[in-house]
Amino acid sequence: MKILLAMVAGAFLAASAPVVAPTVAGTWSMTVDTPHGAMTASLTLKEDGVSVAGTLTGAGPMPDMDVAGTFENGTLKLEAHPDDHPAMIFTARLQEDGTLSGSLSHGDANMSWTAKRADHKDKP
Repeated sequence: MKILLAMVAGAFLAASAPVVAPTVAGTWSMTVDTPHGAMTASLTLKEDGVSVAGTLTGAGPMPDMDVAGTFENGTLKLEAHPDDHPAMIFTARLQEDGTLSGSLSHGDANMSWTAKRADHKDKP
């Protein structure tokens, strides 16, 4: 009987434990595999519900850019609109190890990109 009560209590506690939703908020160290080699950048994001906004900085010859999009069901979708250039469309999945991995479309170019958290304080 004591074992049964302990199992029920354990199941109740596990079921009532708060679930921390995954987040992409924070600063990320990003690497884009371009036709000219790897390009590194910093991506800083804030979340408001499913909406995401932030800044992409240090992306080679491109100026710092505002990015905006969504993060839903583990998928990040962002757009940036650099001056006089085609839109940059980023998509990625939040991986089990906490990194981001996805693709970048810019004009006719399609590239892959990855990112890891540059700040550990925002880690879920």
